[in-house]
Amino acid sequence: MRARVDGDFEDMDIQRLADTAAAEIEAHCGLALLGQVVTVTLQAWCKRIPLAIGPFWPEGLADHPVTVELLDEAGNITPHPAGWWITPGRYPVLNLTASVHGAALRIRYPAGYGTRTDSIPPDLQLAIADHAAMLYDARGFDDEMPQGLSMAAARIAARHRRVAI
Repeated sequence: MRARVDGDFEDMDIQRLADTAAAEIEAHCGLALLGQVVTVTLQAWCKRIPLAIGPFWPEGLADHPVTVELLDEAGNITPHPAGWWITPGRYPVLNLTASVHGAALRIRYPAGYGTRTDSIPPDLQLAIADHAAMLYDARGFDDEMPQGLSMAAARIAARHRRVAI
């Protein structure tokens, strides 16, 4: 990392850059770094539904249980009448035991590594710090600095991205 910081008068700006770097890593990887509730609404689905944001956060279930609901054309909401279960992990999957029809299916589930920043894997913490340092050093430059993630952050993030065919 290469951020050249003198003093603490820019701490709030640096925190904003770190938050921005974390958000960019989340978007790039399809991750929830810190615990949060993800809501997905689908108009078409099958019995096996890969969930876009991971990892599944089992510790969050006490406060944020998984809900699977059907929405009809009028916007009425009913719990999904058939059984279902979640395959947890980095790439969670909702598995429905039966096909049920409706206008939409809404799924809410907890995702993230935990509630504290030290619950984020160390390599992703480094990616956030390196990318924040690049953003800090790029202040005031318009066209001279490369766009996108820092090279180190991109390499680290590549290990956490979902690959699909």
